[in-house]
Amino acid sequence: MSQGFRTLIRRILSPVVSAVAVVYFVIDAVFLGVLKPLLNWLGRQPVLVRTGRWIASLGPYPSLILLGIPVVILEPLKPLGFYVMATGHPIQGAAILAGAEVAKIVVVERLFRISRDKLLTIRWFAWCYRLVTGWLARLRALPAWQAVVRAGRRIKARARDAISWFRSAA
Repeated sequence: MSQGFRTLIRRILSPVVSAVAVVYFVIDAVFLGVLKPLLNWLGRQPVLVRTGRWIASLGPYPSLILLGIPVVILEPLKPLGFYVMATGHPIQGAAILAGAEVAKIVVVERLFRISRDKLLTIRWFAWCYRLVTGWLARLRALPAWQAVVRAGRRIKARARDAISWFRSAA
């Protein structure tokens, strides 16, 4: 393949890959924000506290393998959800998509929180982590991201006001 052709492909694919990554991280961030109370509650359950202690006793590479298991199992369900939606079953497809995303975020976020320090002792993992967190920091600094955050805060405030109004009216 010629150098010019590679450059052309890179110029075409780079924005597409970046856009897909932005959408993916935004969806994950939205779901994680909504699921925080559930995650905190789950973290206090006795069986999960014991499981967390066991996970904390693992080394870096077993922790990495354990972190990858839910991703390997749940990520393929997303294209399945899109397929089900495309075949005329939008509610079922959306349920598969949402269920897979919620389950993945709940499990992976918890495992990562427990194993983060050990995982960062793996040099290539630490490099990737710094790359992704740096990229996310630049994304969050963009005016468009800040506008979305402000809009989200306004929506939350209005929702809280509406809930307070309904409670006081009841």
